[in-house]
Amino acid sequence: MSVWKSRTAAVAVGATIAVGLGASGSVAADLITSKDIKNETIRSKDVKDGTLKGKDVKDGALTGADLTDGSIGLADLAPAARSGAAPGIGINGTEVATLADDVVIAKIGGPINDNNTDLHTALTLPAGQYLVTVDGAVESSADAVAPMIDVFPQLSLWLDKNGDGEFRWQDGEGDISPNTLMPAVKNRHRSISGTTVITLTATTKVGLLAFGYASDQSAARSGDQPDAIKVTSATLTATPLS
Repeated sequence: MSVWKSRTAAVAVGATIAVGLGASGSVAADLITSKDIKNETIRSKDVKDGTLKGKDVKDGALTGADLTDGSIGLADLAPAARSGAAPGIGINGTEVATLADDVVIAKIGGPINDNNTDLHTALTLPAGQYLVTVDGAVESSADAVAPMIDVFPQLSLWLDKNGDGEFRWQDGEGDISPNTLMPAVKNRHRSISGTTVITLTATTKVGLLAFGYASDQSAARSGDQPDAIKVTSATLTATPLS
């Protein structure tokens, strides 16, 4: 190879390298960084769905002020976060007691202190204020023997303030007693529900009693009769308010 040709090749290679470096310098100069973006100029519509991940967001960079109310649902949260948002169960959350099996109302009419039927559906609550809900259902497997008599079965909330396991209305151990009119025909399901707010000054057993009254003040449809009424479900719920 002649000296001339060798020099020409060297110049050509040098030019190529220069162009390459020039191009790289241009690309670097054209890159956009965060300092080149004016605040609030990029919107959600500028970002393709699925292109931003948690790793792309600096810890602490997003606050509640950056989110629109209602824009995040439970489905957007991790399973651990969803379970953490659920109401707690226990002293600091909602307490629930449920009737284990059907219970026949032993006595209709007379004094509730003596004639109530304990449903053994109870909660032991510490001192405080609670929103209490009573839900239940009653029915009878036989037609009423005396259909002209209206019978009103009820679920009574019992606050065992004396701590002796004996219901005493006169001692303030009673509260709401939601009831329903029992149909005279058999196999008719009737719901019972009521809500109240109670204040306890000490740890207290709170339970449910079944009872009822007849329009003629008799013992119609009591537990020893063929048309007796039974409680088929009962739920006691207590939610702390303080």
